[in-house]
Amino acid sequence: MKRLLSLIVLCFVLLTSVPTFASEDVNAQGYSVAFNGADVNGETLSYNDTLYLPFRKVFEKMGAQIFYRSRDGQILALSRDGDVIYHYAGSNKVVFNGVEKVLEKPSVLHNDVTYIPLELLEETLYPDGIVYDNQKMNIQKYLFNSDYNKIIQDVLDCSKNKGFYPERFTRYINYHVKKPDCSMQDVIDTVNMGLDIPFYESFDIIVNPYDLTVLVNKCNKLPEGFEQAGLVEVDRAYRSNDGKQYLLTSIAYENYKKMANAAKAQGLSMYIVSAYRTENYQRNLYNNRLATTGRINADNYTARPGHSEHQTGLAVDIGNTKGIFEYTPEFKWLQAHAHEYGFILRYPKGKEWITGYSYEPWHYRYVGTDVAKVIWEQGITYEEYYVKYVGESEFK
Repeated sequence: MKRLLSLIVLCFVLLTSVPTFASEDVNAQGYSVAFNGADVNGETLSYNDTLYLPFRKVFEKMGAQIFYRSRDGQILALSRDGDVIYHYAGSNKVVFNGVEKVLEKPSVLHNDVTYIPLELLEETLYPDGIVYDNQKMNIQKYLFNSDYNKIIQDVLDCSKNKGFYPERFTRYINYHVKKPDCSMQDVIDTVNMGLDIPFYESFDIIVNPYDLTVLVNKCNKLPEGFEQAGLVEVDRAYRSNDGKQYLLTSIAYENYKKMANAAKAQGLSMYIVSAYRTENYQRNLYNNRLATTGRINADNYTARPGHSEHQTGLAVDIGNTKGIFEYTPEFKWLQAHAHEYGFILRYPKGKEWITGYSYEPWHYRYVGTDVAKVIWEQGITYEEYYVKYVGESEFK
């Protein structure tokens, strides 16, 4: 409830802090605007000795795609040249291809439309392409047709598709340049899974760490100091008898018990050998392996702190007393039935390039029966499922 109230207050502050035009303050005539000689519907506004242009109309007329993030009023424009422009409605700052520029005047709101000072265009896309002719302003923008520009256009053509993240625009372009024969959907999916760059080189901080569908991997990190809520202790009948405390979320534990009981009814025996881990525990685990086996081995077999599914309380490592787990009847049974109880084999053989980890026949993750069934039927990883069915950008 506190988080919801804070969000409401933030949205109110953002909306009320955006400068607005009073009707008597606006020169309704202003300058008329043309794009390469063709008139743009709607005119600029003159206010406080400054020319303002309707952000969306002008940028879209120049071939850009515009996106908006409602929680903080951030506007994102993707251009035909591959440029990326971020701007907060009501601010005097613009980020152009990663470089912040400070404008003399902020953008303003008039009739529910965001107007930007002409300076924003001058400082970003069109420093030499604005020509005045009395009360007419002509913006010259030449659209090139090189192979590179065609790739950019391929990406922009997919920008309204589900699964497209505007904030990953440059990465889509760069990967498409490297893999020109890939379909655009493969380009988008590959980048969304973080496979266009080396693991851990760049990662997103997870915004929904308590969600059952949370994706924790080498490209998505839990917030610093995250601790799972609602953990319950695993009974001795379902865990290793080593004197340690084993914890899981209640939903994962209840469904694990059902699965273990069903296996037991078939004469099989399995038990949890690892469950919830704190961030500090994972840090020590990783550092110990790093010190004894080196970076490559450590990263293949052990998650870095904040990147482990075990920290969510939704993952278990399963063992038994019959030898190597992969060759036991328990493993064979899990392969056929784990999805019926909402669990998936998280790091399957042959998918190491996607998951980032060596094959782990003992590591299972609770995702719910509906999700587990789809993953089992399609033979895909959770990463593949996530980009196809779950992940979505905040920019619309």
